[in-house]
Amino acid sequence: MLEDAEKQRDLRQMKRLATSLLAAAFVIFVIATILERWYGWVGFIRAAAEAAMVGAIADWFAVTALFRHPLGLKIPHTAIVPRRKREIGEKLARFVRQNFLTEEVIAEKLYSMEATKKVAEWLGQPENSALIADQLAAGAAAVIEVIKDEDIQLLIEKQLVAQIRSTHFAPLLGNVLALLTAGNRQQEVLTELVKFGSGFLKQNKAVILEKINEELPWWASVWGVDRRIYQTILHSVDTTLAEVKADPKHPLYRNFETAVAHLIEDLKTSAELQAREQTLKEELLQQPVVQQFSASLWADLKAALIAHSADSDSAVRRSLQQMLVKSGETIQDNPVLYEKIDHWLRKIVVYLIQTYGHEVESLISNTINKWNPDTITNKIETEVGRDLQFIRINGTIIGGLAGLVIYTVSILLRQW
Repeated sequence: MLEDAEKQRDLRQMKRLATSLLAAAFVIFVIATILERWYGWVGFIRAAAEAAMVGAIADWFAVTALFRHPLGLKIPHTAIVPRRKREIGEKLARFVRQNFLTEEVIAEKLYSMEATKKVAEWLGQPENSALIADQLAAGAAAVIEVIKDEDIQLLIEKQLVAQIRSTHFAPLLGNVLALLTAGNRQQEVLTELVKFGSGFLKQNKAVILEKINEELPWWASVWGVDRRIYQTILHSVDTTLAEVKADPKHPLYRNFETAVAHLIEDLKTSAELQAREQTLKEELLQQPVVQQFSASLWADLKAALIAHSADSDSAVRRSLQQMLVKSGETIQDNPVLYEKIDHWLRKIVVYLIQTYGHEVESLISNTINKWNPDTITNKIETEVGRDLQFIRINGTIIGGLAGLVIYTVSILLRQW
């Protein structure tokens, strides 16, 4: 706006200058016409001033007719710009597209700009990459803030449900069990199971005694039968654990190995187990805990992302900055990569211009067409009007010189 005001001020100054020359030519013409009666040589000045006025008025008419009707008179072929603004807009838009938005022009400009090199050098500066990292983090936080929580929770829930339904856990569990018991690990697994049983009996003595009492007559606890049964069970487990540890060929190993092998085979191939698994999965998916899990997962993730984005010294921002700096340095140090990126950039820009160049043309044409006549007149006159006033000034000067030459030739012809 400040630039437009300055251009309009220069235009007004040039108009005053051109009009002043016309006025000066008129004054000189009047004075010379009066003095010519007594001084014949003044005729040369009078002729020059007369021709200067004609040239000035003719060029004033031509310049004014571009933008408006001279003196308000609707003379044909005047006010050309406002009257033909649609055509001007279309031709200007077509001119821009055909002469500037071409593959050759754009490719040459991009090549001369060395855009890839400049961007790589710019990214290589830590302060610049930090600025980009800050903007990316802030932008990510803004996007996260405006996203509806319900939409993301529903998406997570759908993905979670789909993943659970598509995953066959029985064969997967069979593979895990096979891996755990592979080689000589059966003995270790069995030993740990027996240890677990012994520890479980010791840690839950009161509960076990209560269960035993529920199954025995009332008088059994009086005679301590329940405690003897418990001690017998515990002693049997501890004895079995000692025997298993001492004898690598204990029959329990073979029984355990056979049972595990059958279980692994069933987990991998049993249609009944897989059907049960599917039923259990569907029952699980109907539980509110699934929705609660997806909601809490998104809430925690959202809070963490926003916190990292808001923290100017977060690991996310530092990682982004380091990645950007490394990218810039890699591009600079690798000529092959630099050439590839530069080539891709030119192809992308050229493709966009070829695909959407007509949109730019349409934008220019439609924008000019939407302007009212006064707007387009003022805009064009502001841009080129100052130079057009030189036409009036030159018309005044050249007209005066031409008049002087013509008058001189006419005098010479009369004398000849």
